[in-house]
Amino acid sequence: MEQFFIVLRQIAIFLILIIFGVLAVRTKILDRSGLNTLSRVIMRMALPAYIFINTAEGATRAGLISSLWVIPITAGLYGALFLLSLLIQRLFHLTGNRSHIFRAVLMFGNVGFMGIPLVVALYPDTALLYISLFTILDQALFWTYGVSLTKPVTGEKRPFSTASLKNLLSPALIAIVLATLLVVLGVRLPTVLSLALTHLGSASFPLSLLYIGGMLSLTDVRKVLRCGELYAEILLKMLALPIAFYALLRLLPIPADMAGTMAFVAGLPSINLVPMQANANGSDGEYAVCAVMLTTLACLVTLPLVSLGVALIP
Repeated sequence: MEQFFIVLRQIAIFLILIIFGVLAVRTKILDRSGLNTLSRVIMRMALPAYIFINTAEGATRAGLISSLWVIPITAGLYGALFLLSLLIQRLFHLTGNRSHIFRAVLMFGNVGFMGIPLVVALYPDTALLYISLFTILDQALFWTYGVSLTKPVTGEKRPFSTASLKNLLSPALIAIVLATLLVVLGVRLPTVLSLALTHLGSASFPLSLLYIGGMLSLTDVRKVLRCGELYAEILLKMLALPIAFYALLRLLPIPADMAGTMAFVAGLPSINLVPMQANANGSDGEYAVCAVMLTTLACLVTLPLVSLGVALIP
């Protein structure tokens, strides 16, 4: 039950910061251009700094080796998400660009903006180590398969190129690789550099929620309220799957906090990078934006329910 109240408190913080983001747009402090700039600051500077410093300073070589279970678990999770997306896609007869965008918004969760603050609050000693290992495969899948889903179905398919490789080497992934290398080599950062990166990284949490609130203010979510496949995603992917996944993981010889971290990651709302990529590639960006906003609103209810379900499983 303690975990439930931690999640509830974290969700309340999410909601308050999202409201501030809405107010920032309504009062003209931020506009769409400012939000795009804010997103780049978060994704390219603040979030990588947060991941890097917490992994480099909080992990040990022994802890890293003992946590390698996360990688096959992540592969299994993405296999389940892929099959679930195909099932819902066929049940609701989705075709064309919308079918691919739906698959992308279901498979890829908002780990950076919402997942990391949540699991760190729940498991402060180990969550970032697990998330770092998870993100290696997550980033590789998103910047290859995920980005391919945001391209028009009828468009010309471009082969894998150096540009694709550049996308794969995202700042978050580079931060994880560098931090992991420091942990393996046993290298410690100078105190001044460590403090500077800590301050920069701490800005990622409030700024990311302000961004989500600002985007919510600019989005007409009513356009997708009749899209049944999104409600199916909320019920199956964001509620049923995380609880079932946690129950399955508890059968494995892994720590409970690792199982919990992976369960909450499974239930996250859709990542905001999908609409960004969809708009850039000329696909159904409006549907992607609305799907992200609807699942983000839904997580304010589903994540506390997931915590209750997890608490009932020994």
